[in-house]
Amino acid sequence: MRKIISALTAFITLITGSVYNKNIAYSSDEQVKEQIKIMAIGDSITDGYGVAGSYRKYLYNELSKKGYNIDMVGAKGNNMLVEFNDPETGESFMYDDDNTGYSGYAIKEYPGRNGILETLKSTNCLETCNPDIVILQIGTNNIIDNHDRDMSYNDAKELIDYILDNISDDSALFVTTIPDVDPNRPEVYSWFSNYRHSADWQINYSDEEAEESIARALNIYNADILAYVGHLMINAALRNLDEETGDLTSSDQSKEPYVRQGYISNVITDVKSQLMDGVHPNNKGYKLMGEYWADTIDSYLNNTDTDSETYQVADLVKLQRYILGKYYNVTDHFVSRYDVNKDDSVDVFDVIALRKKLITDSSK
Repeated sequence: MRKIISALTAFITLITGSVYNKNIAYSSDEQVKEQIKIMAIGDSITDGYGVAGSYRKYLYNELSKKGYNIDMVGAKGNNMLVEFNDPETGESFMYDDDNTGYSGYAIKEYPGRNGILETLKSTNCLETCNPDIVILQIGTNNIIDNHDRDMSYNDAKELIDYILDNISDDSALFVTTIPDVDPNRPEVYSWFSNYRHSADWQINYSDEEAEESIARALNIYNADILAYVGHLMINAALRNLDEETGDLTSSDQSKEPYVRQGYISNVITDVKSQLMDGVHPNNKGYKLMGEYWADTIDSYLNNTDTDSETYQVADLVKLQRYILGKYYNVTDHFVSRYDVNKDDSVDVFDVIALRKKLITDSSK
């Protein structure tokens, strides 16, 4: 089943753009700026190992500059306001340091590692904090340990499901890939020792071989995460489709949390200049991450992804239903929109073209 999900949904990387109907702040000056609660969940990259505030300080500052009233929440902290002075730009700002980031934690506990899943359960922070938006970035320590891939995948599914089951129906969960690493740097060289020899310790691998194995494991993990979240998105779209018209039913969109994929692996693109030690970002990398999340969340809150040429998972589902003979409400607008390859017909080749377009758009 896992291979089927990966094959069908890892390619359907999707565009955010669902209506956000909570009575919370927008950046418009005409509207009352109510508080938006954001919880960042993860390991040391979220915690801020070696770099206080991690990407969270930039996320808070960027959203604040856009006019939002942000309350960072989490199992750690209680309105911890901290001042940051940027040594490169000279910029100084205050940020809310509350978070749910724990250095050294895995997705779920195993010998030698504590787990984020168990921490969420023991602290009950999701129910207590009731976040409007959750950012989940986890898995780097599983990769560092060369932990069983199938187990990591199953643990990640369990963690994602737990979060979705314990946030309100009008909240949002963004699950992101994890960034590349630079495992042969002296500072982190020993961390990746499980990749430098065979399981029976009879064969030693070169640094180059180890680096290739680590990159392969990380890429597989990221593909699995995207595939599972894509699977959840497809199921949500199917549940929200009107059986007669094939359209999304707006009345149903608020009945479950909004879940989307994140692409931090596309943000940290230079491990030499954007990572502090080969695993953890420096302020340059964290700033890029914070700006990415600020733009992503701003788009989500403002529902800016409504261009008529933008396709979503619902479009792919509707088109496939039409091809299978399960959708008959065909109008001139339908033909114009879903003749993706512009050959004056709507057929299986448009399904292929639409999937390709979703891939291309999501990688930008």
